[in-house]
Amino acid sequence: MLRAPTQPTGTGPTGGLGPVDGPDMALPGSQQLVPVLLGLLLVVCLVGLGVALVVRARRARRTGRKGRPTAAVSFAVVAVLAGVLAFVNLPPRFFVPEFPALPRLLPEQAFFYRQVSDLPVSPQSAAWVASQQDLPLMAGFGGTVVGGSVDGVPFNPVDAATPRVVVNYTMFPQTSPKDPVPMADPAYIETMPRYAYDQHYVAVDLDAGTMWELINVRNWFGRWEAGSGAVWDLDTLTYPTGSTTASGLPLLPGSINFDEVAAGSVDHVVLFTSPVSRSLQHVWPARGTDGRDAAPTAMPQGAWLRLKQGTDLSRLGPQAKVVAQGLQRYGMVLSDTSGGNMALRGVPDARWDDADLATLQTISASDFEVVDTSGIKVADDSMEAVPRPG
Repeated sequence: MLRAPTQPTGTGPTGGLGPVDGPDMALPGSQQLVPVLLGLLLVVCLVGLGVALVVRARRARRTGRKGRPTAAVSFAVVAVLAGVLAFVNLPPRFFVPEFPALPRLLPEQAFFYRQVSDLPVSPQSAAWVASQQDLPLMAGFGGTVVGGSVDGVPFNPVDAATPRVVVNYTMFPQTSPKDPVPMADPAYIETMPRYAYDQHYVAVDLDAGTMWELINVRNWFGRWEAGSGAVWDLDTLTYPTGSTTASGLPLLPGSINFDEVAAGSVDHVVLFTSPVSRSLQHVWPARGTDGRDAAPTAMPQGAWLRLKQGTDLSRLGPQAKVVAQGLQRYGMVLSDTSGGNMALRGVPDARWDDADLATLQTISASDFEVVDTSGIKVADDSMEAVPRPG
């Protein structure tokens, strides 16, 4: 895997979006494994070389003859080869990319763009909020590498010229896309560069009105694999067959993007994850769940929360305050089960101020109320919401 020196890869508009300013990438799978195996081989050979030299020296002292250094030379040759190959296959230098601005991806009637200030409080609000145990709110995205990964769901602008790859689905092949998927190069995948969990790949072609999602993506010596996938028609409000989230909701329309916060307004619903999620039950707009809490009062996926108007926002940083104000107008929807706190979905970006975003933790579950969406749901199998009066 010989690589040129790392340079930003912005190459002009792609599929109706601007370029991503980011590095070349090592893909999850063999491109991660090969350097590790070569490094282990190098260590083994160096140890073997040392042992061979010690044995040869002892033999020379005992017999007065050194003999041919066959073992030492063999270990040395393999060590040199392993070292060179390990160096050639080292991952490229990583820096957090900057992603382009995103327009509204779905029709205006999508629930993502429905403000909630006029909706009544749900009768289940108190019990569902209490089930969250006053967990703090947090940004599930950022601008720096922490523990080897950067949090957030990246996206990849693609177009008709982007190469299509055949993907082997290992978990849900029956509901995943049958056609090849456009694979960007470099491909930006969730929890890069070390890849810790989920490993979502999202590709967007605005010109074609299509978005692709994959989860647990990896590449083994040129063979692409994923747990499952979905293809979203951005011109319709009908859910596709497959999904890559437990709730069956699309990732990107519910993710916070840097440019919208920089412009001063998050004008859409935000998806969030929580460790407390009801098992075997979900409510619209969700269409599934991976919840594990059997308590009847546990919050189900699809629950739509609104940040209370009286919440103190004075302790928030500038970026966090814009996010919080968006949660007062549009709210957030529970979409997946996760560990830790209530985490908002967002796109990683080098321009995020992580210390600023961390002030979101001054807000907790008790600052929210669940809204009653029964009056705006059009159908269980549709993302359409009844618009606000007037």
